[in-house]
Amino acid sequence: MFKCIACQPIFNRNLNVYGYELLYRKNEDSVSYDAADGNRATRDVIATAFTDIGIEEITGGRKAFINFTSDLILDEVPNMLSNKVLVVELLEEVRSSEPVINACRKLKQKGYILALDDFVYSEENKGLIELVDIIKIDFQSMGETGVRDTLNKLRRHPRKIILAEKIETQKEFELALSLGFSLFQGYFFSKPILKSGRRADTRILSRMQLLNEIAKPELDFHKLADIIRKDVVMSYRLLKIVNSAYYGLRYSINNILHALVMLGVNESRKWISLILLSDVSGSKPDELIRMAFIRGMFMEKIALHLKKRKNKDDYFMSGLFSLAGSIFDVSLDIVLSEINLTPEITAPLLTGVGEVADFIKVVLCLETAEWDNAVEIAGKYGIPHDQLHDIYFESIKSANELL
Repeated sequence: MFKCIACQPIFNRNLNVYGYELLYRKNEDSVSYDAADGNRATRDVIATAFTDIGIEEITGGRKAFINFTSDLILDEVPNMLSNKVLVVELLEEVRSSEPVINACRKLKQKGYILALDDFVYSEENKGLIELVDIIKIDFQSMGETGVRDTLNKLRRHPRKIILAEKIETQKEFELALSLGFSLFQGYFFSKPILKSGRRADTRILSRMQLLNEIAKPELDFHKLADIIRKDVVMSYRLLKIVNSAYYGLRYSINNILHALVMLGVNESRKWISLILLSDVSGSKPDELIRMAFIRGMFMEKIALHLKKRKNKDDYFMSGLFSLAGSIFDVSLDIVLSEINLTPEITAPLLTGVGEVADFIKVVLCLETAEWDNAVEIAGKYGIPHDQLHDIYFESIKSANELL
C-alpha cells in the first residue's frame, strides 16, 4: 500500500495541539483529494494509520480527525476505532437523511466526537448541525464576510465548537480568535511574524551566544558544562535526554560534564541546539519545535540512506534550522548571520540549491501532502516513494518518542 498520509495540526486557543487531521492521497500520482473515491480513501487511511504505522506514532496520542462519507457512516466503519482517538469528520457531501442521522446518533451515544467539514449553513442539514460537536469553517473559501455571516446563523445552535480551517497567516489567526473560534487548523504558525528592526531580541541573542559556543570546531566540554549548569531548565532537559530510553543506558547520569562526554561532540551540538530553539520559541506552539525536530531527524535518516554518514549531523542541523526564522520571528538569513554555523549547514537554507536543499523541499512537501512533488524530487536521488515515506514516518516516530 502507498503510505501517503500527512497529519495537519489542529490547535486550541492556547496554541496547544488538540489533534491532527489525517490527509491522504491514493497514490503518488494523486495531486488532490478524490471525493469520488472517498470510501476507498478513508478505508486506506484507517488501514495505513492504525495498522501499518500505528496511530500513536503519528499523532502522539492526540485526536485523529478522519473523513467519513455517508456510506461509511451507514456501514458503521467508525465503530472499528476507539472513541478516545477518533474524531468522525463528516464530509460536506453527507446529508441529513434519516438513516444517517440515526447512525450519527448511535455514534454520539457511544462517545464519539462528530465534526462537520467544509461547513456551509443550510436548513436542510439542521439535523446534522444539532448532532455534531465541531463545525469546521473554511476561511479561504468563505472570506471574512462569509465567515461572519455563518457565525451569525450558528448562534441558533449554541454549544458548538467552531473550528477555523485553512488559517494561513497570523492575521487570519488573530481574526479567528477575535470572532470566538475555539480550534484552528493550518500552517499559520510556521511562518515568521516579521517585526521591525534587523535583530532578534536580547533574550534570543543570549541564547545565540550559546549556539555560537557549540558551533566552534573544537568543543570545550568543561566550558560548556559551566554555562549549562547555570541554567536549571537546560540542565534538566539535557539530563532527561541522556537518561531516556533512546540511549538505553544501564545507569543514570546526573552530572552535566559526564552527560556531554557521553553524548560526544556531534550529539551534544544536536541536542543543545534543539533545547535552545525550544526555549526561545516564545508564543509559538510546541508543534513548531516538533516539526523542526522531525525535519532534522528526516534529514539525518536521508543522509544515512544516501551513505553519507559523515555528513549526517550537518543534514540534521539544516533540517532543524530550516524553521529558525519562524521560531525567532525574524527572517532566516538574519538568524543564520548571527550564529556561527558552518556553510555546509547554512548555504542550502539560504540558497535553496543542492542536495540538502532539495531534501528540505521534500520534507516540506510531505508535511503538506504534496506527494507528487516530494516523490519527484526524491526520485532524482534514487529514493523510491515507499522508502521515502518509511523514512518520514520513522522520523515522526523518533521525534514523538524523544519529545
